[in-house]
Amino acid sequence: MKKIFKSKKLKKRHLKKIIILLFISFFVSYFLSRINIFRNEEFINLLKKTSMNELNKINMDFKGEYLLNMGLTTFDEIKFSKSVFKQTEKKETPKEPKIYIYNTHQTEEYKTIENYNLTPTVLTASYILKDMLKEYNIESIVEESDLKTELNNMGYTYKDAYKVSRSWLEKLNNSNLKLYIDLHRDSINYNLSNITIDNKDYAKIMFVVGTNYDYQENINVANSLIREIEKINKSISRGVFTRFSVYNQDYNKNCVLIELGGPESTYESISNSLEILSLAIKNYLGE
Repeated sequence: MKKIFKSKKLKKRHLKKIIILLFISFFVSYFLSRINIFRNEEFINLLKKTSMNELNKINMDFKGEYLLNMGLTTFDEIKFSKSVFKQTEKKETPKEPKIYIYNTHQTEEYKTIENYNLTPTVLTASYILKDMLKEYNIESIVEESDLKTELNNMGYTYKDAYKVSRSWLEKLNNSNLKLYIDLHRDSINYNLSNITIDNKDYAKIMFVVGTNYDYQENINVANSLIREIEKINKSISRGVFTRFSVYNQDYNKNCVLIELGGPESTYESISNSLEILSLAIKNYLGE
């Protein structure tokens, strides 16, 4: 009898221990889960407020532990600002420019845009060409020096403009460019400077080559570019015109002078023709 009684007592003690252990386990599990929730929320808030550079400084164990404890849905809810994405973007190595665009006669103007009282110039055309070339992934430089200021500083008059543009070329000191484009506007009438094709107005394009030097390589470049233009639109070409002069083309065999439109050419017409010129340059360079 005593043995049976002792055995029953022993079972009750074991049962109590088991119940106590289960209670403790449940309490510990609940407590830890609450801590985990709070710490997950802490980490989420940290991600919301922290830039990517600062986040990279956080201890990796800390990041790893809480990222593993968070579901993908929770992680997807974290809002990253645009500035964070910008920091993680792969930075491309800037491309070397292939073309230098300048305007010896920088103040040559086109027809005023009356609604806005704005008068585009050949410098405006240079920036349009630069943007269009960029669309083909061709980098270019536009000369930003002010012609009038430099003429005054050097004691020159407008007829000495080619001396100023020569100084720009020499200052550039880059003989590795594929093209040096001196962009001008001709002084001819509208019926000679422009043409309408399928209700679209175009400013005509002509290349000018000086012949008072060893010009053969320069004229070859000009003829090649004209051929590329005429493959796209033959009607806007005025061909290549030669004159006994130099026009700084002796500086480099890849120097070309382009006459784009005339005084009555509109912003739209020069833009339409520059689209063709930029494509012709792309094809000429084999880009």
